[in-house]
Amino acid sequence: MPSLDYVPENLSEETKRKLLALTEESAPEAAPLVVSEYLIRHWCETLEDGNPLYLDEAYATSQGHGGLVAPPGSIMTTFTMPLRWPWPPEGREPPPHIHYTIKELLDLPVGIISDVELEYHRAAEVGDRISVSQRLVSISPWKKTRLGEGHFWTMDRLYRDQNGELIVRERMTGFGYGREPAGVDATSGAGWSPAVEEMIKGGQTGYQPPEYVDRHWEDVTEGDELPQLIMPYTTTRAAYLASATRDFSPQHSNRDYARERSNAKDVFVNTPFNMGMISRFLTDWAGPKSTVRKMKIAMRGNVCAGDDMIITGRVTKKYEQDAEHRIDLDVTIATQDGPVTPCTATLALPMHGTGA
Repeated sequence: MPSLDYVPENLSEETKRKLLALTEESAPEAAPLVVSEYLIRHWCETLEDGNPLYLDEAYATSQGHGGLVAPPGSIMTTFTMPLRWPWPPEGREPPPHIHYTIKELLDLPVGIISDVELEYHRAAEVGDRISVSQRLVSISPWKKTRLGEGHFWTMDRLYRDQNGELIVRERMTGFGYGREPAGVDATSGAGWSPAVEEMIKGGQTGYQPPEYVDRHWEDVTEGDELPQLIMPYTTTRAAYLASATRDFSPQHSNRDYARERSNAKDVFVNTPFNMGMISRFLTDWAGPKSTVRKMKIAMRGNVCAGDDMIITGRVTKKYEQDAEHRIDLDVTIATQDGPVTPCTATLALPMHGTGA
């Protein structure tokens, strides 16, 4: 039966049992994403890796592969940490990394990875659905390092394909620190690092997956106000924006460029982000059976890192056109300093009893 050579004595018996349970290899959990050409190409352009195994399907198949091959380091992208999206399709969100579970059980606020060893057994290819299982290997006695005092731990993560064939064994060493040796026990459970939530100021958005209520045309009145939406815009969100929109224009992700060349106080949102936020603002209110027919924006100012994007709106007209029941809206994107982007939009809404 798996065991640990060392278990910190200051922990409660319950926490010790939880740590010992982690030494059993967990059941495999599937990644939310399959290996895809997009993930491979995005990886290769980032690293400037032109290996034809990754980019030329004909070459890859000529070498005996079933399709494009995923670069060795890129397999983890199928387990990409979501920014904070808590509603994955089919319940597929990345399995919590055992590193965070151990860190929280040991009541160590800060955790880093110090060593990683990867052992590859076969290449991952386009179409593979990777799963991961993981286990705790060891915990060190209390150590003093230049970062602080805490524990080291070693863990294994085993990546397999949809047929259960081992692709990669990953052995990692983590170090947790940030409290005194006599710290209290913490058994609150684990997930992704709270640092992500902290850096995007996620708590300020008040976001929860909406329980959609379909808004019908008959129930809308000209002059109705839509609920205000607040989106803190941070440099972390700007980094996600550049990747998500494939827009690497430096004013959106490079602070020095934004200040020196664009005369902005910091990196700022791009057009797709503005359009995307208006669309979300409208359908959060109207429901998924509504259809966005038109959006028009006039960018008169910027929403920069450090600003709150504040969106408000009002129904201005209710009418029928092209066999649809529509409403027009005035929408305003503002920051804490005032309006920056006036907008107009048109929505088509369902009618009661029509099912559409």
